Amino acid sequence: MLAAALVTAFLLTACGARTEQTPAPAPAEPEEMPASEELQASGEAPRDMLPDLDVSALKDTMPETDYEAFTAYLPVLRGEQTFRWVAGPYDGYPDYNWEPFDADMTAVRDQLWRGFEQEPPETLALDRLAVQDIDGDGTAELVLLFQDGAYNYLVLHREEDAVYGTRLYVRWFEGLQKNGVYIGAAGAGDSTYLRMAFRNGRFEQEELAHRLEWGTGYNYALGGEEVTKAAFDAWYAETMVGDVTWYAPGGAVIPENL
Repeated sequence: MLAAALVTAFLLTACGARTEQTPAPAPAEPEEMPASEELQASGEAPRDMLPDLDVSALKDTMPETDYEAFTAYLPVLRGEQTFRWVAGPYDGYPDYNWEPFDADMTAVRDQLWRGFEQEPPETLALDRLAVQDIDGDGTAELVLLFQDGAYNYLVLHREEDAVYGTRLYVRWFEGLQKNGVYIGAAGAGDSTYLRMAFRNGRFEQEELAHRLEWGTGYNYALGGEEVTKAAFDAWYAETMVGDVTWYAPGGAVIPENL
């Protein structure tokens, strides 16, 4: 019996020594999820802020060159890419003191409803859009009119791989022409004719002409200089070359301009 006890003690001591020298492996850590799967598991899909936008219908309606230019802005419209919201004639007026920031379409909704008492809607209400080179640089801008916030335009401009944008209130971006001229309306009979350019990281505005017509008289100016009605009419006929083509978000051509 003593021998058996000694053998048992020896075996227990040996097992203990082996356990200290070669500890049992720890439970295996779960394998790290690949980055792409991790993003899919934890990241949220871009929010669709333009549910009424029918890209396929617009492809069928737009000229090929316009549609190609339009598709360059699709990553922004789909929330897959931000744009740089910079100063323009409306945001930052009159000193362009607007702090640029990176924005997506959700931020557009928030900005357009800023200052209103009611809660903003879940998505944006796109009224119409146009594809047109309005600053004369050879690359088309995308102009969007939203019903949100009592109607506002958003102008998107491309510089290489970056997209810049600015907002204009509806009354200050009327009658957009194919040569980029548009009208700012200060009231009945008071119209300013303008053109926009993208310079120094912001949208700048040039006043081309002004027309003031009241029941008691009228005043016309070209380039800041007062002119006769005949001179203004001649300039108007030469400059107002025709409205841009506007499209409804569902693809239909809208015959009237604003």
